[in-house]
Amino acid sequence: MLHTIPAMAPEILLEKVTLEALSALALGPPDHIHDIAPLEAALPLIAKAWGLPEETLAEKTKRLERGKNLAAENKGGVPGEPLLECYDGVMIADLLWALFRTAVRLEKKEERQAIYDAAVLLDDGLNLQSFLLKSGERSAKALRTMFRNVVREDDPKERDIVCGKASAFVALLHAHGLAKTA
Repeated sequence: MLHTIPAMAPEILLEKVTLEALSALALGPPDHIHDIAPLEAALPLIAKAWGLPEETLAEKTKRLERGKNLAAENKGGVPGEPLLECYDGVMIADLLWALFRTAVRLEKKEERQAIYDAAVLLDDGLNLQSFLLKSGERSAKALRTMFRNVVREDDPKERDIVCGKASAFVALLHAHGLAKTA
């Protein structure tokens, strides 16, 4: 069976990262608002990497500020937001792959590092490892290693090459995720 790797639209990626930050704010106590800093830092970089309109970023930032204000007042989640969505392994892999592809597009090492930091936070928070078959753990480790290589690589062509190689590991993660849910 051939598995294709979906390319998450940048607008959807921006929305998912926003919702994960809002969900974390809804779950955490007021003194942990700073824990979402990697996700908050990723938003403008996602918009920059994909050339999204400033209005799109402004809307996400406004929602996040509202969530931070409510969290500071210990009032829980933002009313009307679809918070605490359940992700399966395939959905987590798609999200991480979209962040990987975003990092490849960024020129500055610091920006790629910020996207990587957001990906690590999401990987830990959404717990990709719990969705993997034992043999899928190697693919996840390889993908994380390649992501770190993208962060370090200054040459855009070399980042594209690493991205191409990494797609095979994302396909394996999809296969393991599909096998576990079948």
